[in-house]
Amino acid sequence: LVNGAGLAMATMDIIKLNGGSPANFLDVGGSATKAQVQKAFEILNADQKVRAIFVNIFGGIMRCDVIASGVVAAAQEIGLKKPIIIRLQGTNVDEAKKLINNSGFRMLMTDDLDKAAGMAVKVSEIVKAAEDINIGVSFEIPLNN
Repeated sequence: LVNGAGLAMATMDIIKLNGGSPANFLDVGGSATKAQVQKAFEILNADQKVRAIFVNIFGGIMRCDVIASGVVAAAQEIGLKKPIIIRLQGTNVDEAKKLINNSGFRMLMTDDLDKAAGMAVKVSEIVKAAEDINIGVSFEIPLNN
């Protein structure tokens, strides 16, 4: 989940550089609302090819707190069925991090794009390995990560 075509292309490239293969990408643009972010999250969560959701937002026009509100709302409405890795930079990033940290949901967050992409790839590999042998897998991410 990204905001902007350029960031989408860069995000797909860095996932490839980390050994992964993007299953999908969804660009919420620069003027998405909380409800639109929630809907985007629901679409990604429903896609069987998506093993982890990587949220990579550079908030210039798009405020990071709006993205965070949409992600948290989606988690409350549909639950966290897939691991979520979040990298936020820009407008209202501190407020966004507080929303996520205080949500009660466990999401991996980092400020470093390469590290975030690497986490997304590694988590996806774990999910794929479990799927390959027909077992479920769940993640216990500390609330204070």
